[in-house]
Amino acid sequence: MKATKLSSGRYRAQLVVGKDASGKRIVKSFTADTAWEAEKMALDYKKKYGVGQSVSDMTVAGAISIYINSRTNAVSPITIETYQRIRDTRLQSLMDTKITELTVQDVQIAVNIDAARLSKKSLTEAVSLMQSSLAFQGIDTNFKKRITFPKAMKPKKQLPHPRDIIREIKGTKYELAFLLAMWLSLTVSEVRGLKYSDITKDGKWLTVQRTIVYHDGRDHYDDFTKAEGRTRTVSLPKELYDMIMAQPHESYDDHIVPLGYNCLYKAIRRIMAKAGFKMSFHNLRAEFATTSNALKIPDNYIQSIGGWSNPTTMYKHYIRELTSEEQKYQAQIDSYFSGLLKEEQGSDD
Repeated sequence: MKATKLSSGRYRAQLVVGKDASGKRIVKSFTADTAWEAEKMALDYKKKYGVGQSVSDMTVAGAISIYINSRTNAVSPITIETYQRIRDTRLQSLMDTKITELTVQDVQIAVNIDAARLSKKSLTEAVSLMQSSLAFQGIDTNFKKRITFPKAMKPKKQLPHPRDIIREIKGTKYELAFLLAMWLSLTVSEVRGLKYSDITKDGKWLTVQRTIVYHDGRDHYDDFTKAEGRTRTVSLPKELYDMIMAQPHESYDDHIVPLGYNCLYKAIRRIMAKAGFKMSFHNLRAEFATTSNALKIPDNYIQSIGGWSNPTTMYKHYIRELTSEEQKYQAQIDSYFSGLLKEEQGSDD
């Protein structure tokens, strides 16, 4: 890694950072005015990204970088960017610590420092990423259970009754999108990803199998969802099927909701604000969980239709306070929302 002097008078240090598909070495160059500066740039890069390091020399930042690189083709680009952002902005007091020397006390201190500006969820994500990165290097830890996270201080939002939402969205161009989210428990990226081809020929079922995620100023199209269980087939109520088919469309490849993320994101806030409610698109999914829970629908069915990976996530972030059995549960949900739609239609007569 010793720097060499170039014809321009500057110095260049080179570092082997990997190999390409043909086995050829990939070399990264670092150029500076002095040999010392070029070599330091190369060493800093090696330290941060774990290039060529043994486990005994690897830092937390390096371990996380290696883990991120190992996931490049396994997860979406947005997930990779999220990992990189966590590495570069959270638990920074740990990043230069060697992974073989990392202690529970080190992690607790880092969490305490960041607790002044970050939520419990953000800190949990950071520790989880670090823990997975260490496990990738053969170092098993259990930091998440051995340290104390700050309490989640944010109060749960008081959401409007579904009847209020239906009344406000009725007749708008957003009605179908909002009903799909609230009735079928779909995220905004799942709603935007739906196509007419996802509906079965008998019109009774809808497969959620792709997303359109808006990130960094553009849409990212994924023909898979981010977690196992999110790709799912759900019952399609007749009312929603009729709304979908009533829309003009030219082919089964057309999107059911051809609206942009910002359009939907701003619309629900604006519409509900006029009625005195503070609400986001994501809260529509919470409405499904809360309503289903109030109807005494079993947790496992709510979890299944909503695509939640586990009941803990469902309870913490959504709920407040297909066998014959599943058909019965779905009929209860459909009957409830169908009844609200009919009530609202009747109020206009």
